[in-house]
Amino acid sequence: MYSEIQAHQEGFNSTSIPRAIKGNLEKQNLKKVSWSQDSIIFNDTEKSIHVEFYLGGEDVLSYTLNITTATRTYSVRADWIKFDVKLTSTFTLNFTSYFAPSISAWPRINNYTINGNKHTAFFYNSTVGSAPFDASCYFILPLKATNIRAVGDTLTFETPTILEDRLIDSPILILGGIVVVIIVANIYRKIRK
Repeated sequence: MYSEIQAHQEGFNSTSIPRAIKGNLEKQNLKKVSWSQDSIIFNDTEKSIHVEFYLGGEDVLSYTLNITTATRTYSVRADWIKFDVKLTSTFTLNFTSYFAPSISAWPRINNYTINGNKHTAFFYNSTVGSAPFDASCYFILPLKATNIRAVGDTLTFETPTILEDRLIDSPILILGGIVVVIIVANIYRKIRK
């Protein structure tokens, strides 16, 4: 099977899976979806394929801002992983059966390391008996994710607010605006004299 997939790389490349996910979600009228930083690595020695990408957009990832605790609470839909990708005229990847258990049933890894940083991740390795190979998937959360919960196919977690959130909520922004208005008014008066 690996040889067949590799022979059809024009049909299966770094964008195949994210494009298929996006197309599947569009059929469900979920059009605010994007992906970035896609890559694919074919390992001939192990006969494995590693596909990596970041998925985002309001229809899969939303957040609320809590000014009191200075956190963002994210809600991530993970049901998008249940779809099929047709690779060749005779071969389809059936992620619906590979990743049938909801994400709340996936093992949680608290020390998934990327570039020396330890992230929380959810991992599932599918060993569907009739499948020609094993498929595995990681959901890797941001470095500072806390209060992580998985219910069904939805992940929720919190992160500290970002600078823009703090500026919008800060009286410094309003004070800065007032100062600018006063300066502009003074300049205008001096020009008119």
